Amino acid sequence: MLSSRHQSVLKEIDAARCVGSWSTASALAAKLVKHGSPGHVQANWAWGVVFGSIVSSEAELEEYLAKVEWSPQEHWSDDGIMQRSSNGVRVTARYPMNISSSPKQLEALEKRLQKIGKHTLSDEEAYQLSVVTAKVYFYGSKFEQCQAAVDSLATTIPDEGAMSPVYVRQLYMAQMVMRGITAEMHGDMDTAHSMYDTALVTLKERLSSQAALVVPRGSAAGAEKSHEELVNWAEEALYRRAMASLAQDNIDRGADELAVYIRVMDNVTPATFRVFRRLRANRLHMQLERQSIGADSSAATQAKERVMASHRRQMALLKATYAFPRANEAHAEVLAEVDGAARDWELVRAFSRVESLRLLEVLYEAVFLTFNSPQVLRHLVHVLVRFGDYHEARLAFVTYRELVERQLERVKKALGSGSKIDSGLESVNNILRTVVVGARLFLVHLDSAHDCLSVVHFANDLIDDVEARDPDHQIIPPVPETIRAQVALWKGAAHGRLAQRSREPSNRADHHCAALQLLRQAAELNPQLYEAHYFLALELALGTRDIAAATAAAKQAAALDATRLDAWHLLVLLSTARKDYAKALQICEVAMRQSVWWPAYNESQPDANKSEESVAHSHTLHDKDAKAPMGSVDAGMDFFGLAMTHMAIEGRHHGFDTSLDAQPRLFALYASVFGSVVAAGDESDDVASAMEAAGISIGLLAVGDLRTGHHTHPSHLVPSQASGRPSLARSLARSVFSKHTRFSSHGEYPPLPFSASEDAGEVADVPKLPDHPGQSDHPGQPDQPKRQRSMPHLRAPSGDGSVLSADIPTEAFFDKHGGGRSSTVTHMHSNRSVYSTAVATRQSHQRAQARRALCSLWLATGTAFVALQRLDEAGGAVAEALAAWPESPEALTMRGQLAAAEGQHVMALNEFHAAVALEANNIRAAVALACVEHELGRRDVALGLLKNITRAHGWCDPEAWYWLGRLEHELALECDSDARTQMLRRALKYSSYALELESSQPVRPFSILRP
Repeated sequence: MLSSRHQSVLKEIDAARCVGSWSTASALAAKLVKHGSPGHVQANWAWGVVFGSIVSSEAELEEYLAKVEWSPQEHWSDDGIMQRSSNGVRVTARYPMNISSSPKQLEALEKRLQKIGKHTLSDEEAYQLSVVTAKVYFYGSKFEQCQAAVDSLATTIPDEGAMSPVYVRQLYMAQMVMRGITAEMHGDMDTAHSMYDTALVTLKERLSSQAALVVPRGSAAGAEKSHEELVNWAEEALYRRAMASLAQDNIDRGADELAVYIRVMDNVTPATFRVFRRLRANRLHMQLERQSIGADSSAATQAKERVMASHRRQMALLKATYAFPRANEAHAEVLAEVDGAARDWELVRAFSRVESLRLLEVLYEAVFLTFNSPQVLRHLVHVLVRFGDYHEARLAFVTYRELVERQLERVKKALGSGSKIDSGLESVNNILRTVVVGARLFLVHLDSAHDCLSVVHFANDLIDDVEARDPDHQIIPPVPETIRAQVALWKGAAHGRLAQRSREPSNRADHHCAALQLLRQAAELNPQLYEAHYFLALELALGTRDIAAATAAAKQAAALDATRLDAWHLLVLLSTARKDYAKALQICEVAMRQSVWWPAYNESQPDANKSEESVAHSHTLHDKDAKAPMGSVDAGMDFFGLAMTHMAIEGRHHGFDTSLDAQPRLFALYASVFGSVVAAGDESDDVASAMEAAGISIGLLAVGDLRTGHHTHPSHLVPSQASGRPSLARSLARSVFSKHTRFSSHGEYPPLPFSASEDAGEVADVPKLPDHPGQSDHPGQPDQPKRQRSMPHLRAPSGDGSVLSADIPTEAFFDKHGGGRSSTVTHMHSNRSVYSTAVATRQSHQRAQARRALCSLWLATGTAFVALQRLDEAGGAVAEALAAWPESPEALTMRGQLAAAEGQHVMALNEFHAAVALEANNIRAAVALACVEHELGRRDVALGLLKNITRAHGWCDPEAWYWLGRLEHELALECDSDARTQMLRRALKYSSYALELESSQPVRPFSILRP
């Protein structure tokens, strides 16, 4: 019977051994031996010496192991690497850290333990002595002796004795793990798995439901710990059990067991324990998850949440493992995780805003673990565009381009010297793919054709440079035709946009010819490229009114992707340009029926007894329950535009009473498409605001967040000077560059004052519709002038002229101006208005489109009322349109036309001037203004306005040419005979051209389809 003093000491020893406080355990063991000195009961004395010696020996072993210098990263650097071979799956699973050459201290421990074994031992003492001896052999790499020491032990936990009622569980786990590892060394993976699994199941039975399965020794308060322990037996059993299953080619069981290991370790304290091995295990588990998903869409949907959680865990583990790198140092692990995350988001099709936000969290965390990595920024650009924060995407792209330009200088030097290119650099094809995304970003989302041209010029320069330096592609692989086609596509689309905005006929012709040539080149390089055929059709319709060729190209686009409505919409407008309204209605209905939004339009049949106004208010803008149930809002906007065209054709073909009957359905469709957009209000929808609302704070994610969650705020981000919101890409850019140009909140360069000098008295020349658009109509201008390297105001030119080559006509016309390209570009930007300025995010763009769509719907109603001579009702519709969008130039123009019809010319002039002030390029307002000036007798003013209109953006407007011809005819009748002949000829020329344009005029302008 032990005394109370002995029992107290034993409890303290048991607790010290459990938490790894070995100095305390050694001191208590010495105390136990002292209490068993002569004068005490002989049995207690012998017992105290034996057990105290075992504890002292184990404490000495553990204290020695705590001083062993080792690096978990180096030891487990190749752990968890999965390779498939003909023999099945092989997974690298390194054995625990041990001492390859047994030092004298371990040999002394062996001798001491052997001497203890010569005493008469109780069962409990014998068990503990065997396990401690096996541990000495194990750490000394004497695995045969280790196996012999534990083979005779039972595979069940011994009954709780008086010596170590709790610590005996750890001894049991050590025994079973050592037996499993020795079985692994002999290739017996089945036995090894059985040992690990038996040990874990047995241990769980002894623990309470709230007890932690893995408790790192040294984690308790006050415990002595210099660094991570070499082996935690419970953790080792969890990990090696999964590895043994994978080695047996039992992938499903191994993946489940690995998930258990990861889940248990997420709740370990401290949270950074075994962080590098967990990093490897989580990476392996993601590979297994990716392999199990394959091409199964249902499996991808089920695994979506698990995949996103795994990548968030991986980033937290990476942050706990790595620090911010030094200059020119990159963490390959972080970059591999970034690539894997982007690939897995695509695999599980996690494309919603919330899911994209979770990927952005991973990417922005990676920014803090890499030093100016273009690889991370490449993924940021792609995801930000998908998320819809175009302003942030622009900042990220500008930073990416600066970084890759630096890297390309190193590539050029390597190619010139014939040396090997660093493996960590961005590949040329990845750069070009990102440049294509940037070109689309600038043109489609930010409405900046000049920036788009700058980007594609950079891409062309890169392609030319690589071809010149490595013509045989021995170092750099060739650029795929698909990428070349994309570069040509967006270059041509940018020229087409500039052709529509050009105020000079010669510049417009240059841009138009370049656009056609480039778009045809894109279609030849990649015949399956939908956008190439669609943009080619649109350019043929807008630039030359070549209806037959545009119809052929639009049909090709629709055949490539019948689900996209823009090509169908163009086919409808082309049919109306041929005045074949029956065919146009047929195409329109075919296109609308195959859209997911057709049910919302077809099933919306409001009560016929309701008026148009009551129907509109029944689908009010402020309906908070309105949603977009059928499809995406972007697809809904395309469908709504097609429905508006269908209504316009109905009015032209069957009468405006018919179009008014369709109004209730359109208002109902509007509520379905835009209800959720308007209900969201004008709240901020950029990335920084979304992250703040979701409680995501970049740079503060820690391993402990996997267990406890985090709810902090991104207060450390740099606020935007234009919008006042935090900008993540700007924060990164400020760390990369000493000076960083800040753009305005709409993503444009701030315009500078510029005054254009135009001779109002000059006679406008009639632009000829070229029979062969690919050829220039200017004999003094070469067909293929040398392409400039880039725009000077956007990119500093390089002194290396070797990459300059003759190419498709682009910006040669800039050189005709005395101010150079920069001043001309500034002039182009200064003409932008509130109406046409691109917004910075997808949701704000959708909100703007919602206002414009409702305004257009009311204006269409007003047009029908005007045609039916119901002017009072037309005025009410215009008022509703202005209430929906107060800055609408079209609504102001119609209100001015109604005022002019009532003889209120001063009011009409005010409305037209306001419309022109809002949008200088609004043709309807400018022509109406000229008509009122004509009515007021100021024909010289009207003539000057019409000449400017027909020379600039109204060159294809039949009404403008008609009024110009009419004014020339009126003035000719008042002149003498010599001047009268010339003026009458001009009047005839203008009128004939107006008739030619009217014969190919669609029911709605082709420009509504401009992306």
